[in-house]
Amino acid sequence: MKVLNLAGVAPSTVFSHVPLANALRNRGHQVMTTASVDTLMPTIAEVGLAAVRTTDPELNPQKIIAQSGLTHVPEDPVEREIMAGRWYAYMEYVTLDALLAFSKDWRPDVIVSGVTSYSGPLLAAHLGIPYVRHAWDIHDPRMMDEGAEDQLREQLKELGLDHLPEPAMTIEIAPPGLRPADAAAAQLMRWIPGNSQAVVEPWMYTKGASTRVGVTLGTGVARYNQYDFLQSVVENIATLDTEVVVAVGEDAAPELRERLKNVHAGWIPMDVVAPTCDVLVHQTGGSTMMTGLSFGVPQVLIPDTSMYRTTDMARRLAEAGAAVVLSTEEAASEVIAKTCQEIISNPSFAAAAGKLAGEIAALPLPEEVARRIERIVGEAS
Repeated sequence: MKVLNLAGVAPSTVFSHVPLANALRNRGHQVMTTASVDTLMPTIAEVGLAAVRTTDPELNPQKIIAQSGLTHVPEDPVEREIMAGRWYAYMEYVTLDALLAFSKDWRPDVIVSGVTSYSGPLLAAHLGIPYVRHAWDIHDPRMMDEGAEDQLREQLKELGLDHLPEPAMTIEIAPPGLRPADAAAAQLMRWIPGNSQAVVEPWMYTKGASTRVGVTLGTGVARYNQYDFLQSVVENIATLDTEVVVAVGEDAAPELRERLKNVHAGWIPMDVVAPTCDVLVHQTGGSTMMTGLSFGVPQVLIPDTSMYRTTDMARRLAEAGAAVVLSTEEAASEVIAKTCQEIISNPSFAAAAGKLAGEIAALPLPEEVARRIERIVGEAS
């Protein structure tokens, strides 16, 4: 069986595809992986998957959106969520010709399409093959789907469709306790971290103090010049009697090490450092959130309040009792130290996170989901 994996727009979305892609390969199937931006080709290769180039190396997401004319950024988070669906739809659609050309040389039997990889259902409709929709985190994409469907109206009409094709399977990785009450039926799958690895040092997998707080703002610290904010977060947490470690890309690590003399900082595989943490502080990244939860780690979340996606995920985890949500202003003040201390001192947070970790561990493994995909392809043949 040939599987084409459409892995999205960020390193974290690529990481989410790794466990199922490896499960399919371990069952003897061929797997190719692509993304909607060329800068992710090295990331795909780094996690051990075959990377297929389907985009212009000169185009980044900002240039693609500028070409689309969809440059208005709504202030209202809900309207912005719908507009995000339009942005993703356009970014994905511009890869369709390259995907069709690739499919003439290497025709897939099934497409595993990331949750906003809207080229997946279009390509599947062109080829007459099934596609599987793969969630990246706990976010519900229904409002983005609304925007994407509107953006792709003409392309769908050319295929004789008035809405996006339904997937043959929808894979959800959220534990049952975090799924919306009105969530549609789906194939649940256990979250297993798929992040890039590194040569690890002892400080990455062992505590140097009785408690440890892990901090990360994802892979964009250097790109978005978040040094001052991250420094404020870390220095406030460091006032506690606790060890602080910072997971950051190697492009940002030298400056952070210069700024934070007594703090370990560098590219630390999240699945290595998360089990050593008593609290995980981050910007509500879906992959970081799920990795922390899979090890039962309570979290401090700093969502971008202009984005419905991050505020919704943060709210749901906080309502489950496994997190506290702070504003960016609070996170850069003494409030974050008080919050981390509260989580460390109050066992209810670890208990709630542990309950969700148990739910994750009980879900079907990627290998079982791979077998079910085999059945779908067999029935479609």
